[in-house]
Amino acid sequence: MSRLGTPHAPFLNKCLTGDTSLHCPWGNMNATNTNAYTTRPDTGITRTYDFVITKETVAPDGIENKLLLVNSQFPGPLIECDWGDLLEITVRNNISDEGTSIHWHGMLQQDTPWMDGVPGIAQCPIAPGSSYTYLFKPDLYGTGWYHSHFAAQAVSGFSGPMVVHGPNHVDYDIDLGPIAISDYFHTYYDVITEGFLENKVEVTLSDNNLINGKNSYLDNDAPLASFNFTSGKTHRLRLINTSAFAVQKVSIDGYSMRVIANDYVPIVPYETTVVTLAPGQRSDVLVDGTGGPSDSTWLRAYKPPNCSPGKQGSYLATAAIFYEHADRTRAPSTQPGGDAYNDYCGNDPLSQTVPAYPLAPGEPGVTEVLPVELRPNGSSNLWFLANRTFRVDYNAPQLLLGARDGAVAFPRIQNVHDYGRNASLRFVVQNPGFQPHPVHLHGHNFMVLREGACDNETVFPHGQPEFSHVFSPGEASARFGGGPNPPDHPNHRRADASQDGGHQGQGNGKGPEHGGKQKPTIIGDYGSCWDGSIVNPQNPQRRDTQMLLPGHYIVIQFELDNPGIWPLHCHIAWHLSGGMGWMILERPDDILNNNKITDAMSQTCDGWLAWTNDHVVDQIDGGL
Repeated sequence: MSRLGTPHAPFLNKCLTGDTSLHCPWGNMNATNTNAYTTRPDTGITRTYDFVITKETVAPDGIENKLLLVNSQFPGPLIECDWGDLLEITVRNNISDEGTSIHWHGMLQQDTPWMDGVPGIAQCPIAPGSSYTYLFKPDLYGTGWYHSHFAAQAVSGFSGPMVVHGPNHVDYDIDLGPIAISDYFHTYYDVITEGFLENKVEVTLSDNNLINGKNSYLDNDAPLASFNFTSGKTHRLRLINTSAFAVQKVSIDGYSMRVIANDYVPIVPYETTVVTLAPGQRSDVLVDGTGGPSDSTWLRAYKPPNCSPGKQGSYLATAAIFYEHADRTRAPSTQPGGDAYNDYCGNDPLSQTVPAYPLAPGEPGVTEVLPVELRPNGSSNLWFLANRTFRVDYNAPQLLLGARDGAVAFPRIQNVHDYGRNASLRFVVQNPGFQPHPVHLHGHNFMVLREGACDNETVFPHGQPEFSHVFSPGEASARFGGGPNPPDHPNHRRADASQDGGHQGQGNGKGPEHGGKQKPTIIGDYGSCWDGSIVNPQNPQRRDTQMLLPGHYIVIQFELDNPGIWPLHCHIAWHLSGGMGWMILERPDDILNNNKITDAMSQTCDGWLAWTNDHVVDQIDGGL
């Protein structure tokens, strides 16, 4: 269904407007001398795409399944442009009974918050039989992806890769293009969502793991993905985790990888044998072609069972890497490296992931603690952040109400928080429970200042409400891993270990050598597990998605320089469906009376309101 991951997939150029990097439109701009958040080229070129969204029966792993496809492809077509181009993407909804939208994951949408593609916030859904044209300029460069943000449609195939060519701070010879890795379900997303909400918090087990939409199922000989290497050349691989739930461990038998970017952030390169990606995350890596012209090897994508619930036999996807003269009729015979199947669910240490362009955090205008809780709500359970859950109204997008009516107060269930004109915002997101949460922010990259261990006693110094203690068998630490007392394992690295050469701290960072556990700092209604220290304080990690482990916290900070309404949410599909989102209203005065917002909204809202006059929308979840 897609050429990605086949022998005929083309290599990517370093830019689209020139023959070599010397002629690319960014000229002398590079990752170390240019702040991409404030400065970017303008090519004057518009790249156009036309997407038709359909519901079709296909069999990517040999088992017939109902999926949502973009131009009948899974994964969807690659969007490719240069930094400084304008993208014009028309989306035609040919799904007969569902609305839809597309979110451009990781794009800041500076000056175009109405193009973020989130229904109920940035637009109304695109009604069946209707179309909508997204028009925006990519702010950042590197590897990204797009996906539906209507309910959990992305779980059923509705996603695709996106590459914005930009300056290269590390040289390479061949760009293999995107490698999308995802867990995969043989059940349509709405059935899974309904079952998840009805069954408290039990997680539907995935049926398979795919690389660029390909893998066999229980050895049924369905085709695997493959990639082309050239002996003596350095190859760029653009790794993307498009999973609904799974943490993915990517390795290549017998090879190390140099990580050069995380999400849309170029970093100081570092070597690793395994790249760990939470849902929504990307890493660009370089691999030297040290094999001979007739060699072959396996690329592996492994989802550890303790991080990523799955059915037996669903945890490993493999793709063959063939050198230029390899025998493609014979599968590689290589063996996995020692760390290929490690069970640590978190990202690499913050001390390793240093942005190429340095930025320091400064003091924030606002600091808030956001504890994660799971609570009962009648017949099911919902996720809460700081005592708040959410549900959007598809018929009344929040951005429209802010721009047209000057709204800064919204219905409580929409969970919108007005931060006014504060210069920056810091969140201490605390997860004393037993499930992981890849935290994603729209409209921004955030700095990750610190991560470490966290517990109920610290977060809730006055005691946790009785109704918050909702632990089902599906939440067991043995299934999800990384709980308050992670298992001792040779490949299991504790995130609470100091990552900048200091002591190991627990909870609030005060270990026994400092006289035992101290009374936590109280911020608002909650205790903070963070001791105030920052990893790489002059240049902490930046990205748009960061894994928050069970029994841990993360501290994130970002500048409030992008007027709009931006969701902060868990990127596990079922957690987002269950209400784990926090809507950030940023500089509301700057969007008031913005005619561009009201004009853009009318294009989707007129069609959606007309369709819903004759059709009942069964919104069983938060809507995103």
